[in-house]
Amino acid sequence: RLVFGGSEGKRPNLREGATIMAKVVIDKALFWMRLKRIFDNWSKGGKPWGGGADAVVVNYGSQDENAPIYSRSAAIHLFLFGYEFPETVLVFTNKTLTILCSRSKTKYLSPLGSSEGGLKLNLVARNKEDKDAANFESLVKKMKASNQGTLLGWLPKEKQSGKFIARWNQAWANCDMKTANVSLGFGRVLSVKDKAAQKCVESASRFAAIVLKKHLQTSIEGAADEETKISHQKLSEETIKQFENPRKLDPRMQSAEDLETCYDPLVMSGGRYNLRASAQNDDRNLDIGEKSTIIYKVGARYKQYCSNVGRTMFIDPTPQMEKDYRILINIYLACNKILKPRTKICDVYKTAIGVIKRSNKKLVDKFVGCGFGMGLEYRESNLVLGEKNAQLLKTGMVLNFSIGFENLEDKGKKYAMQIADTILITTDGARLLTPVKRAWKEVAAFTGDDDDDDEDDDEPARQTFSNHYEERRRRRMEEEVSSRRQMEVEKERRELARKNREDLLRRLAKDTMEKTFDQKKSVDFSKIQSYKSVSDFPIDARPNQIYVDTKRETLLVPIFKQLVPFHVSTIRSTTKSEEGNHTVVRINFATPGMHFKNTNDYIKAVPQDRHFVQELTFKAAAGAASLERSYYKIQELRKRVRTRMKEKQDKKSLVIQKELKQIRSGGVPKLRDLSVRPPITRRKSTGVLEAHMNGLRFTSSRDGVKIDIIYDNIKHAVYEKSEHTTEVRMHFQLVNPIMCGKKKTDFLQFYIEVVSSSQDLGQGTRWHDADGVMEEQEERRRRKKYNRLFFEFKNKVSSVSEKYNKERLEFEEPFRPLAFKGVPHKEQVQIIPTTSSLVALDDKPPFCLSLGEVDVAVLERVMFGLREFDMTFVFRDYHRDPLRITAIPKKKLDEMKTWLQTTQILHYESRDPANWKAIMTHVREDVKKFATDGAWDSIFGDNKEESGEEMDDSASEFEPDDGESEADEELESAESEVDDDDYDDDEDELDSEEEGEDWDTLAAKAKAHDRKKAREGFGEEERRPSKRRRR
Repeated sequence: RLVFGGSEGKRPNLREGATIMAKVVIDKALFWMRLKRIFDNWSKGGKPWGGGADAVVVNYGSQDENAPIYSRSAAIHLFLFGYEFPETVLVFTNKTLTILCSRSKTKYLSPLGSSEGGLKLNLVARNKEDKDAANFESLVKKMKASNQGTLLGWLPKEKQSGKFIARWNQAWANCDMKTANVSLGFGRVLSVKDKAAQKCVESASRFAAIVLKKHLQTSIEGAADEETKISHQKLSEETIKQFENPRKLDPRMQSAEDLETCYDPLVMSGGRYNLRASAQNDDRNLDIGEKSTIIYKVGARYKQYCSNVGRTMFIDPTPQMEKDYRILINIYLACNKILKPRTKICDVYKTAIGVIKRSNKKLVDKFVGCGFGMGLEYRESNLVLGEKNAQLLKTGMVLNFSIGFENLEDKGKKYAMQIADTILITTDGARLLTPVKRAWKEVAAFTGDDDDDDEDDDEPARQTFSNHYEERRRRRMEEEVSSRRQMEVEKERRELARKNREDLLRRLAKDTMEKTFDQKKSVDFSKIQSYKSVSDFPIDARPNQIYVDTKRETLLVPIFKQLVPFHVSTIRSTTKSEEGNHTVVRINFATPGMHFKNTNDYIKAVPQDRHFVQELTFKAAAGAASLERSYYKIQELRKRVRTRMKEKQDKKSLVIQKELKQIRSGGVPKLRDLSVRPPITRRKSTGVLEAHMNGLRFTSSRDGVKIDIIYDNIKHAVYEKSEHTTEVRMHFQLVNPIMCGKKKTDFLQFYIEVVSSSQDLGQGTRWHDADGVMEEQEERRRRKKYNRLFFEFKNKVSSVSEKYNKERLEFEEPFRPLAFKGVPHKEQVQIIPTTSSLVALDDKPPFCLSLGEVDVAVLERVMFGLREFDMTFVFRDYHRDPLRITAIPKKKLDEMKTWLQTTQILHYESRDPANWKAIMTHVREDVKKFATDGAWDSIFGDNKEESGEEMDDSASEFEPDDGESEADEELESAESEVDDDDYDDDEDELDSEEEGEDWDTLAAKAKAHDRKKAREGFGEEERRPSKRRRR
């Protein structure tokens, strides 16, 4: 038996008084499932179970420092319980497992119950008074009563120590039962891993690969590069330390308690190599000289499940070394192709020998392989990949696939080489769990000595050793940083999603969110009445002409020489066109069942079984003044009615503001000659902005109109100096809208135009004359002056608000390094984040998004071939429709992710544009169900399992090459060969040779084709309005 070091003190055994016993939790379901597997396999009998053992006993004695790390009895304990129970006897009889152990251990085994699925569990506590004599006699009787009672299966090669086991062995030795070795039977059970075991192996393999790649291999390269002397044992000890803090290398490895080494990491060089599993390190220094070969291996054990990975490094190798290694790669690929269920193990070995014989028969005697099975034991003796093992591979088996050549020699230099990987057998074939690069270009380095005349002239120039490893180190560090950052971002995003769900549930619990999402109440148009009788018609209305009654807001139209009134609210649209020598006016009315953007409220108010007039058309001779005059009066009346209704609704929705408290004495901070948006009068005018006790007051210099802004009503105060803009401005986003003139507004913006926004192009450049230089100097002076005035006024406003209002009004400033272009409304503008908002103050109207109101952000259309993406913000108030910013450059994607993460806004990515109308309808139907189902994770969440994303290779590499050994390199670089340009445009597919079509028509078709390709497969509701697509 093999004893491996490096893991004393970490075994999860339960000795008497051990503190770990307080943490023992045995998985009940897993125990009964695995116990059933043992009994089912045992019932098949055969040679593995000693030719049909009637009872089976598994002894586990006391453990000390000299006890072997791996044993079949310990593996059985770990398989069933997840822990090792020293000084315990397991007796398997007919459908019953009897456990003889101490009373303290029975406390942790009793929660498993006494029976399940036709199987029974019997716990027997030890009795120290009679030294278990009665218990031993009872167990012997049960063994004799099981089945035929003549053949007892046990593990004879396991030498258990301790007085308790010695007394037990003496007791059953006199029971007149023949014995048989059942180690192979248990090995058959342990060799097939269930899903829980597979996850443990995957975690162990992932960490082993990371340690080998990021630490051991890097340490060897660093020592070689710097020509540092370091021993094999020292490298091994430094590698073991990485297991003490695993999260440093692998953030997904939460704790070091379940992690340990399978053996001391191995490093071999200098002509002394041992490729067997029993190899150990020596104290010799690492050989980094010319033609040196370094073999290094790491084995990790997670929750007692083992893994292994090993690679070979060459320094200035000879051509013969390269040929031998390429043969080894071919063996690897050929064998992995047949590593699948129902394959005989001996066929794997024969395949390897076949490749060697076809390549170089002399290497057959030098071959060491092909490995063995792994699991709770580092080396499963029944699953050795040898030429005499006729077992079939099964789904769930884990292999330490290890191949190599030893005792090789070339030009007086002894060398060896080995490749080892952990492989899981799945229904689809072999799955690589330790993907570390093994291609020749990754494992060979050359010093490129210019004075060496023995080299062939046609041999390719070899890069220097230092440059070779410097490039690999740089690339590896970049990959490591990127991988770690991605994992950290994903972890933060998941935590943010959890907090988001909890916050949503809290809001629902406090009833802060309305239970229904009804539309706003509409005006009751059923009370509208144009005239009480015909006698109320206007006197000057003629029976053969259209008459617009502005007083009654009614349109009188002639039908069969009678005037018929239609209230202006029933008119959907009015159009005028010229048809030959006639002027045609078409009046469209709203009718039930008609689909248009804004549903007409009048149609809702009247009975739906009435007859409606949908359209009226009037024709008059061209130049008829009366028809054209009527058309313009209708348009003017509709506009006036809409404006009046909007003003009425706006005033009703206004929140009554506090009265402004003015500063009567002392200096009042003022800022003069300011313009305001939106304008308070039709004519452009300037005014003065003053800071008072509880708010600001703007007074127009032209007509004295005043606008008051209370501090408590300011949601965001943004100060933007004139650097990259023609204006210096202050923007106030309001909590509740106020009236500005006759319009309601939720913002006010005060500005001074520092630089003229227009320039006469006919004057040419101004840089070549004195006047131009003076004008530039004047612009700089004005910028500096007004930036200073606005800055000083901003500080004064903050001081006044803090002095009188007890709360300081803080101004935000746009952070231009994070600026990006996008289309929030209709035009593409520069959007800039501030501390708590996202603004585009140049837009009309100014765009200002409060980040505190955002629930989640979704990055849409993130895919190859598209140079732009969209970003949609969903508000915490689900009444509001999501806000979408379109046409953001693709190069800003990473910046946007980082910014969203920094501002603690939960975000998701989507390849497709989302159908927000359907999504919000689904959310509003039952918000509580939406929250309990996972909230936004249920719609946009990524449920992919973490399976070693930071590794370089994949299972798809298991394909042999046809004489070429660069298969690894081709597979590893396959993705890097795909260029984004391959996805950019599809214009080449258009048929531009159609006859009778000009270039404008073809260009229009090309644009239409591009739009179709970009949105292929999405519904009409998912497409953005055409206005958003215009630039």
